[in-house]
Amino acid sequence: MFYEVRRLRLLRELATHGTIAATAEACSLTPSAVSQQLSLLEREAGTPLLVRDGRRVVLTEAARVLVASTERVLAELERARAEVSALSSSVRGTVRLSSFPSAAVALAAPAIAACRAAHPDLRVQLDEREPEDSVRGLRQHACDVALVYEYNLLPRLPDEGVRLRQLLQEPLVAALPPGHVLPADGGPLALADLRQEPWIAPHSDNALRAVLERACQQAGFEPRLDYTSDDYTVIMSLVEAGLGVSLVPRLVAEPLSTGVRLCEVAGLELTRTISMAVRAGAARDPAVAALTAALRDAADLTAQ
Repeated sequence: MFYEVRRLRLLRELATHGTIAATAEACSLTPSAVSQQLSLLEREAGTPLLVRDGRRVVLTEAARVLVASTERVLAELERARAEVSALSSSVRGTVRLSSFPSAAVALAAPAIAACRAAHPDLRVQLDEREPEDSVRGLRQHACDVALVYEYNLLPRLPDEGVRLRQLLQEPLVAALPPGHVLPADGGPLALADLRQEPWIAPHSDNALRAVLERACQQAGFEPRLDYTSDDYTVIMSLVEAGLGVSLVPRLVAEPLSTGVRLCEVAGLELTRTISMAVRAGAARDPAVAALTAALRDAADLTAQ
């Protein structure tokens, strides 16, 4: 029995996204094209793979078996491609990196510069994506390495097709106006001490906004969100103008905190972990290995 790998990938994406329409959008295909390819896969399998349930489709037991096997097949194919590439004595070609903005500044830029100096025949392409989009891009071969993050209050669900390696763990810090009183001993600030303050929150970074709200709830209050913005420069400017307080990752805050007071939070463990992600099986590819090594070196320098 022969299965077309492209169709197996589509079935895996359907298992992730739940609808034909969402799968089509994620894979840059039309819904009719996705449906046609999945019908051909059912014909190859010789058994039903999907059951309609309103707008969604439910995978049959046979489909779930295929999805589980697909992850292993794709990892082996990726490993084989990496091992063939590793036979070359030089590092060349193109490797695509996706990164969220603050890591692009602190990690991606120095890593790309190091790769250019060490491997003149290697071209590193960079695009900015948030972690969820980066992981999706990895799975769909839109990128080869991704810089991603997760907050300890909102752990990310594992993805069988993606391998993570931790680079940095940084605290979330309270960003306070210039004249704000800090603890006398210079230590961390209790979040409950900011219960009466107006808060400035991210607009589209749902993860950080959820962490802010959850942390304040754990400290015993609901934050009053007076301002939101997708631009951290705006957030820090609002704080500096005395219009409120915020909770931001240190890597974001320090370069923008000229007039803002930064203080760690007492009583709550609030951290953001930055990791690099590659497809399962791809780590030995010379181009991928060169870039991930440079990212590790950049992270080590940042942590010092």
